[in-house]
Amino acid sequence: MPRRKKRPTPSPLGWALWFLFLIVTLMVALWVLRPVVVRPPSPIPPDRGPRVKSFPPKKTILPEKKPESKKPLMAIIIDDMGQNPRLEKKFFDLKLPLTFAFLPYAPYTQKLAKEAHQYGYEVLVHLPLEAQSHRSTPGLIRLSLSERQTKYLVRQAILAVPYAVGVNHHMGSLFTENYEHTRWVLEEVKQEGLFYVDSRTTKKSLVPQIARSLGLPYAVRQVFLDHNLSPQEVCKQLKRALKLAQRQGRVVVIGHPHTQTLHILRRERAWLGQKVRLVPVSILLERP
Repeated sequence: MPRRKKRPTPSPLGWALWFLFLIVTLMVALWVLRPVVVRPPSPIPPDRGPRVKSFPPKKTILPEKKPESKKPLMAIIIDDMGQNPRLEKKFFDLKLPLTFAFLPYAPYTQKLAKEAHQYGYEVLVHLPLEAQSHRSTPGLIRLSLSERQTKYLVRQAILAVPYAVGVNHHMGSLFTENYEHTRWVLEEVKQEGLFYVDSRTTKKSLVPQIARSLGLPYAVRQVFLDHNLSPQEVCKQLKRALKLAQRQGRVVVIGHPHTQTLHILRRERAWLGQKVRLVPVSILLERP
């Protein structure tokens, strides 16, 4: 029988080309699957920044809200969105009329803000403002910036969050105690046709005073749901919010996309529905 010919062993150049092909294929796959990230703009603005994009409305799949005038009203805002899609989408699945505040330059903000809107949820810009602790974050607006720079960064943050109808702030304990700079932010928010929710990260916040003077619709956070992440404490704050709602007729609550917060809201949603009417935060705006 004739001997079978051996396959030629690839040359070093052949192996090199093969490994190069694998590397290029892997890089292309990673590029296609990357999250959409909007980079923070330079703090040196042009004379006038671009206007906010106009997004067509989409059909809501949440049940229509029925008027329940006898129940007190509660709005729950979930801050710090756009960072963990696997966890944050579970808040969408609760089918509660929550409001979601997205960090403008978080890696998944573009995708998740659009998805939240498709489900019928209200979307806010979670605007990073300077804190007493001087922590840094992408797109942070500092007191050292001029009026033009401040307003430019506010416009760019709004552009980075699709379907935003309002703004609240991330940190901001130092910034919102400064009258002039806070006024610049609120002037730009009003110019863009949005409302403002004071996250009230300091008792000395000037947001309500300035919003009233500008005629800007606003609301004020009264309860932080998950400052302490123990389930017992989250439940305690939820009950505190309920008592405030029953006493005042309304309450604005802020929570965050933590596993503990998700579990408590899932567990207590039937109980909440019996005690209060959950509404988007725009329902609870003060309109000067």
